Amino acid sequence: MYCLLLLATGQMWNLAMTTGRRCAISWLSRENPSWPGNYKVCYWCSEWQELICGAGASYLNRILNAGFDGVYLDIVDAFEEFEG
Repeated sequence: MYCLLLLATGQMWNLAMTTGRRCAISWLSRENPSWPGNYKVCYWCSEWQELICGAGASYLNRILNAGFDGVYLDIVDAFEEFEG
């Protein structure tokens, strides 16, 4: 069984629980108009990378510790959102 891991989208309700913050987070970008409460993230920021795949209680470690067989990495084409 695989688990979905969004690499470049943050959901405000989930981020507030994970980070313990309800105020502005530096690596959040604009809200996705098609999905209220979902934000593009600046995936190159080290704080976001640590949250996703760092040591300790990162999303990836929690997925692996839960016993999933693998991870489906979604939104790997996020760089297209930031190309100018």
